[in-house]
Amino acid sequence: MSIIQQHSNATLGDAWRTINIDALTEDSSVNFDTSALHPPQPEVSEADARQINTQVRQLLRGGDTEGALRGCLDTPVYNGSEAAKDAHLQTITEVLQSIKASEMSPLLKSIYSSEGGNEALDVLMKYMWLQRNGRWRSQGLENAIWRNPPVHRRV
Repeated sequence: MSIIQQHSNATLGDAWRTINIDALTEDSSVNFDTSALHPPQPEVSEADARQINTQVRQLLRGGDTEGALRGCLDTPVYNGSEAAKDAHLQTITEVLQSIKASEMSPLLKSIYSSEGGNEALDVLMKYMWLQRNGRWRSQGLENAIWRNPPVHRRV
């Protein structure tokens, strides 16, 4: 009996590579603790997201749109329930819809030039991409952002 007759296509497909050669390379990501790349995010409850919403609304009533947007972006909900994430997205949507189109670019430039502004705008982009990919189309975030997209230019 030849080796071809002993092995079917399924068994050869399953066992064609039994050694993980990436583990033998010293610089491989297999040998690197990926949890060190980003710190663990705190668990955010829906009540916490609603509390942030209340604080942000107070800032909006006071006319501080930049402070309201920073308040949302400085406390993103990465680790929490879907209800908490949706509540926080609603808060961000309310803030963005309250900003006039003519005020959007100067406001984003101001945030970008402040301390931690780059990270804050990264958070904003994450929310925009989540919405753009269809997760929250009904919330209206697309209309708030894409009518006047932020442009980052080096000064």
